Amino acid sequence: MQNLDTTPSAGDGGLAALAGALARMGRYVDDLRERVRLLEAVIENFPGGISLYDKDLRMVLCNAQQKALLDYPDALFADGYPTLEALFRFNAQRGEYGPGDVEAHVRRRLALARQRRPHAYERTRPNGTVVEVRGVPLAGGGFVTTYLDVTEQRRNQALIAHMAHHDPLTDLPNRLLFADRLKSAVALARRGAAMAVHYLDIDDFKPVNDGLGHKAGDELLVGLARRMRAAVRESDTLARIGGDEFAIVQTGIRAGQDAGVLAGRILERLAAPFRLAGRQVRVGVSIGIALAPRDGLDCDTLLARADAALYAAKGSGRGRFAFFAPQTA
Repeated sequence: MQNLDTTPSAGDGGLAALAGALARMGRYVDDLRERVRLLEAVIENFPGGISLYDKDLRMVLCNAQQKALLDYPDALFADGYPTLEALFRFNAQRGEYGPGDVEAHVRRRLALARQRRPHAYERTRPNGTVVEVRGVPLAGGGFVTTYLDVTEQRRNQALIAHMAHHDPLTDLPNRLLFADRLKSAVALARRGAAMAVHYLDIDDFKPVNDGLGHKAGDELLVGLARRMRAAVRESDTLARIGGDEFAIVQTGIRAGQDAGVLAGRILERLAAPFRLAGRQVRVGVSIGIALAPRDGLDCDTLLARADAALYAAKGSGRGRFAFFAPQTA
């Protein structure tokens, strides 16, 4: 009868060790695959574009969101990922960076990229999309860049800012923005620049508002604002400061005569009748004017003296303008 020796040999131990090593390697590979899968999921589900560049500024990763956000054509990736230089040149050639020499755009951006500094900025694309760009250098070279579409966010911020500084009915600057513009104009007047403050009050507005109703009154205010806006220059500020009261900061004038020309132009534009509730309605406007530096060099003084001139205009018959004079104070 044959004797069977079941004692493990050295060869069996080697096979067991190899099997153990292979098992551990399998688990490592599985773990690595899971990490890669998770990384790919993060990249593809990132709420914007993301790209990765190596130490030689060659793109090694670019997700689908970035290709869509920045309108990258498939042809750009026909031979694999492009270098950063090729990407800069492509963007410059299609006008992404605005006017200018293409190669100058490329050189300037490559020089910045080679500095390997963290950066964050916003760029408005030719199609109006506002993109927030953030780049972070990586240890050992290269960097990762993210791109977020912040167009709607910036539009909402601009709308909120506009609403805070404009009258909701006429869309003219409100008292807050008027005060800021007046403060800036007075600062220039203290350095020798002439300016004027016009205080305007609509004549006979209350009978229209009471007789035809508030809706007609609002329509009249909108129509008045439209005509007055057409009479002033872009450098001037026309504001509704309350009810049927308006004010103008007029800058860049040479003398009081320029202020008189503007006031006369407004009187002329408001002389034509308005059509409200199926009726023709006529209203007028009285205007008081204070000049800087002649009548003062602070906001409160100029407003008070323009208001005094306004009452002088009303007292002399309405539908006219008057300059501040000491006897009107």
